[in-house]
Amino acid sequence: MALHQSLLDLSELAPHCQSRATARGLLAEAQDILRNAVAHQDNEIELAHWYSRLVTDIVRAPGVNAPVRLTGAAARGDQLPSIPVEWIGQDADLQGVFSDVGLQAQEATDSIVTRVDAGLPLGSGGEHALLEEALSQRPPALKMVDGLPDRDTAVDIKTTLLSPIAAVARWAAPGPRPTVDRLAIGVERGLLSACDAESLDLAWRTGYALELRRWYERVSDHAATLRDLPPLDRTAYGSACRIVSATFESITRRAEEYK
Repeated sequence: MALHQSLLDLSELAPHCQSRATARGLLAEAQDILRNAVAHQDNEIELAHWYSRLVTDIVRAPGVNAPVRLTGAAARGDQLPSIPVEWIGQDADLQGVFSDVGLQAQEATDSIVTRVDAGLPLGSGGEHALLEEALSQRPPALKMVDGLPDRDTAVDIKTTLLSPIAAVARWAAPGPRPTVDRLAIGVERGLLSACDAESLDLAWRTGYALELRRWYERVSDHAATLRDLPPLDRTAYGSACRIVSATFESITRRAEEYK
């Protein structure tokens, strides 16, 4: 599905931004346009790619020219307004450009994860370290009551879905690529089975849709339980959590066999 012309028009302005004040205006406008796109049910993955490129272009634009290297979701192409923008390096005023329009942004902690997402060399033993880091993020299984997920279970889309899947994809295909692309490359490299990749891709898209919808409803920063979600979202979240848990079990089992 082609992006709406309003998104394309804004993305053309971003690389030519001439001041940090203009950057703030573009970021604020981007949120309004993105809300319209969500309301029209545009593809969440395509919107994340668009928003990531917009953020990247603004940070590199002449009027901002931040001496930093983006990492995390923005560098991968997975950025959403509810996910903090992260970078390697220092710029005392850059955080304010984002926070002034209600966005979270911060200098990233130095780690193999932030370096890989920034496109820096992996180094000796890096893939093993990424695998260990990914497996450490295995989310707990949903608590069940009478055969159904406990409705008092806390909902944390980033911690239970997005972060673990991104970690597995990062191990499967190091480099600053979108998570869905990393999963596909992981199959080509023989590190993920086709079933594992398809399962994680489905869970990732589900998590992204839920996260973007909660941002659209202005509740992404609010604590929630399964009870608070609409029935269809509750079912989707529970199903995605089970998929991730089962896939992590499969990957962990194969990792033990490789040792």
